[in-house]
Amino acid sequence: MEGSDKETAHNRYLTTADSPLTKRDLQNLLQEATAEIKAHTKAELNRQIQSLKADLEALSHRTDHAEAKLTKLADTTSSHSQDITYLHGKMAALEEEIEEIEDLNNRSRRNNIRVRGLPETVTNDQLQASLTDLFNTLLPEATQHDLAMDRAHRALRPLALNPDTPRDVIVRMHRFPIKEQLVRQARQNPPTFQQQTIALYQDLAPSTLKKRRDLRQLTNTLNHHSIRYMWGHPFKLLVRRENQTHILSNAAEMIPFAESLGLTLLPLQPNRPPGPRGRRQEPISHSPRRTPRKRAPPRPQDGSPQRH
Repeated sequence: MEGSDKETAHNRYLTTADSPLTKRDLQNLLQEATAEIKAHTKAELNRQIQSLKADLEALSHRTDHAEAKLTKLADTTSSHSQDITYLHGKMAALEEEIEEIEDLNNRSRRNNIRVRGLPETVTNDQLQASLTDLFNTLLPEATQHDLAMDRAHRALRPLALNPDTPRDVIVRMHRFPIKEQLVRQARQNPPTFQQQTIALYQDLAPSTLKKRRDLRQLTNTLNHHSIRYMWGHPFKLLVRRENQTHILSNAAEMIPFAESLGLTLLPLQPNRPPGPRGRRQEPISHSPRRTPRKRAPPRPQDGSPQRH
């Protein structure tokens, strides 16, 4: 119907022989076309604007939701960061406490000697008498009072220890200076018992022995270059080089520590069979390491370098 009205209006202005198209007719026709275009354009623009408004409202809702989630995530991250900082502090304090416990453990063992190689034929009842005879060969001038022992017993057998290998004997000497002399003399002149060579070591906490084994590659390199070193308490390795003392307390810093000394770490050699795993232990002393000049006792089997 609308199309018919437009066609009728248009036909009114068509040129006929009786009524020619005038200027006014053209102006009226142009005004009607312009009004029609404006109305159509306005309707289309309104429709597009309403669509954009709906999209903007949806986008605003999604943005508000995302901002709320980001705020919650930021709060959670901040809380986690505080928890991590707190746990780092706790870990540092715990590591210090563990080091203190290890140091106290080692201090409680200061008078202990670990005797390696004493045959299992020596029973518990015979331990102190046999050890007294053994220690007399190291310190002939020592009296019975000097060699007094608080206790002596066999150590527990490690799982990897060969059943035919005698267990170590832990001896607590009553006098610390005598203990030091015994360990020093045994290092210089290894004693024998029933034709078996006996080795004497400072008794140490298992955690300390593991730390020393972790530095075995470095101590082997120092031995190879005849560089003196000594162990400190709490755990540390002290190296004297070019009138300077270098200190290492963490195996993770072993490579840069060696580089600071101008050394290249030597590769570790595999343990010689049939030595069982976990049985190598180096003799312990507070005196500096020196180049060996005498025949050394049999190499211990707990993974640490031997000192002479």
